[in-house]
Amino acid sequence: MDKFEYSEDFEALIIHLHRGKEDWPNYHKYIRDHLGGPDSRVMTYMKYLCPEIEYHCGTLKGKRVLDFGCGTGATTAALAYFCEQVRAFDTDEESTNICRRRLKEHGLETRVSFSCADDIDEVKDSLGAFDLILINGVIEHIPLSKHGLRRRIILSLFQLLKSGGYLYINDTPNRLLPFDFHSTQLWWIPWTKPGSQWAYRRAIRKRKYSDAAKISKGPLGLEEAGAWGATYCEITGYLRGEEFVCLNLVDGHNRHLYYMYPRTWYRSVFEFVTYYFVVKPFHIPMDAFAQSIPNLVIRKRSL
Repeated sequence: MDKFEYSEDFEALIIHLHRGKEDWPNYHKYIRDHLGGPDSRVMTYMKYLCPEIEYHCGTLKGKRVLDFGCGTGATTAALAYFCEQVRAFDTDEESTNICRRRLKEHGLETRVSFSCADDIDEVKDSLGAFDLILINGVIEHIPLSKHGLRRRIILSLFQLLKSGGYLYINDTPNRLLPFDFHSTQLWWIPWTKPGSQWAYRRAIRKRKYSDAAKISKGPLGLEEAGAWGATYCEITGYLRGEEFVCLNLVDGHNRHLYYMYPRTWYRSVFEFVTYYFVVKPFHIPMDAFAQSIPNLVIRKRSL
């Protein structure tokens, strides 16, 4: 399948979801990404992300999977093509309802159950345990200025894993880089203090950002939009004291950023240099230096 034709009603839901973001640099890309064209998220996830997950974590068939921060359901639909037990969670009711509609249009609604709450801890006790939890393009939207929030959420998700289960973190903008590719397309934003008034005012002045109806106003909204990203050390630091293995440091999982995506010459050069000068001598995964942290796989140690 190279593309999927959604109904006009579904497209209208996507456009309505992005109200207030019409002036953002990536607005038209957001709309295309949420639909079903050849380069849309749902097609990319079906073609590349799910096979990538299976490369690192084994077949998805028979696994119980949580799609944390499912949004409008592109990852949820892709996962549902590969496995029969998917739980979709999001804090936004409108996005969750669109996710339901997407699964219905794909004819996969019987494979997915839904949870919507302001916080994962509100429903954690009713979710059960999972073989794999996908966190795709989510961590950057959890504000760092709300002290301790990211740590608590990551730990809560880790606790939901079965022994030997996987946290699979993908497509989180890397705050090590000084350019904000994700939200504003501006230099130095990621290197400022999260929630910086200066960064917010600069983004507004440059017309690279505007307060949207779906997120908080002011600097907090710019955080929720994802402008500050995350780092590998930050994410793994939240799990300090827990029993886990970063699979990206294990032979067979440590040579490439992607195993299923098409290779490019510049990525091949990056992977070669990073592997021999960083991964091997310093035991740091090359994912820690990518533009967006891809395919970071954390396995909970078996008891």
